[in-house]
Amino acid sequence: MDLTKGLRFTYMPNFKLFFKTIYYSLFKSEHTPGRLTFKRFFIISFIFVAYPIWHYSIRLAYGLDNLFYPQLKNQNVRQPIFIIGNFRSGTTFLHRLLAKDERFTGMTSWEIFLAPSVTQRRLAHWVMKLNRLVGNPISKLIDAFDKALREYSYMHPTGLREIEEDSHVLLHAWSTYNLFAFFPFPEIVHDYIYFDDEIPEEQRTSDMNYYQDVLKRHVYAKGGKRYISKSPTNSAKVRSLLERFPDAKFINLVRSPDRVIPSTISMFTNHWKTYGDPEENYPKAGPKVIMEQARHWYIYPHRYLKHLPEDQYTLITYDDLVADPKGTIEEIYQRFGIELTEEYQHILQEEAEKSKQYKSSHHYSLEEMGLSEKEIEQKVKKPVLRQLIPLKKVQSGTSKHS
Repeated sequence: MDLTKGLRFTYMPNFKLFFKTIYYSLFKSEHTPGRLTFKRFFIISFIFVAYPIWHYSIRLAYGLDNLFYPQLKNQNVRQPIFIIGNFRSGTTFLHRLLAKDERFTGMTSWEIFLAPSVTQRRLAHWVMKLNRLVGNPISKLIDAFDKALREYSYMHPTGLREIEEDSHVLLHAWSTYNLFAFFPFPEIVHDYIYFDDEIPEEQRTSDMNYYQDVLKRHVYAKGGKRYISKSPTNSAKVRSLLERFPDAKFINLVRSPDRVIPSTISMFTNHWKTYGDPEENYPKAGPKVIMEQARHWYIYPHRYLKHLPEDQYTLITYDDLVADPKGTIEEIYQRFGIELTEEYQHILQEEAEKSKQYKSSHHYSLEEMGLSEKEIEQKVKKPVLRQLIPLKKVQSGTSKHS
């Protein structure tokens, strides 16, 4: 019996890009943030050996899903909500606020990386039941791991049980802009900045087949709840997303480039220092590609989505969100025709109070990055303003939730 039947079309990893990444890592990494030091060699050796094992274990688990849960093929993902916008625009803050509405569901880190299949999740459920009978050693290990992870990801607090960016599932297929965090070679991810236009049709279809398939499995495992996604990289995929989910709703979160670009450079630099030994504090590989990416992800989604009916698309500003998260979400619900429950209203009030106490500890210097406000103004802000995106509403000063 072929357990992977039905997956051949939906799950085609981009092995061409995988081998290109190996080539760049070994032979074209000199004077890049991914230069081949002993630390870097150890890390990439682990990744390149572990990836095929991870990939085929997931394929096997999907095959078991097809065997034990044949009704999966009939599962619909109705009116999903996609939160888009550039990195460092507050999308995580909004995502986690919306996820507190128990009628919604999104993927947590452990579901994305360790158990994307229904079979894996059911197995994990039974393992955790046994774990509780013997004193919770696994839970204690997870707590220790999450504590260490929070220290590393101070710019983007996360954990295995925390709801997370679902585009990471495309790491399973080695086909995502998110590879840039691990492999700082702009040449291997450049086309993903323009996913709808630059990724070859066959690969684009494969990626979207797989993404849709993962969402169906998740919604099935969660009893048919309404799915909510947050992923900056989806800003480049709005056309592809609408083709797959024509009843989808989009929230486009906009923050000033003055804050987005340096914060994004700082975020990727933190990744590169974790997975390698850059020669510079802020590698030159960052600013050029990140400004190009940011410019397109400001302009393209709004230009494409603004023609949708009002109950399918809304653009909100970061400053409005952090100044009044409760009021902003009430406006989103009203626009999308979603009833606001009394229970969720109380949760929003509590979260709004917590938000007032938050202060970012993230600091950076444009000068150290080799950037200036004028350069950001010329290369990003002006082209964006010409596309009628209401950046004039966005304040560029220091804000919370950076």
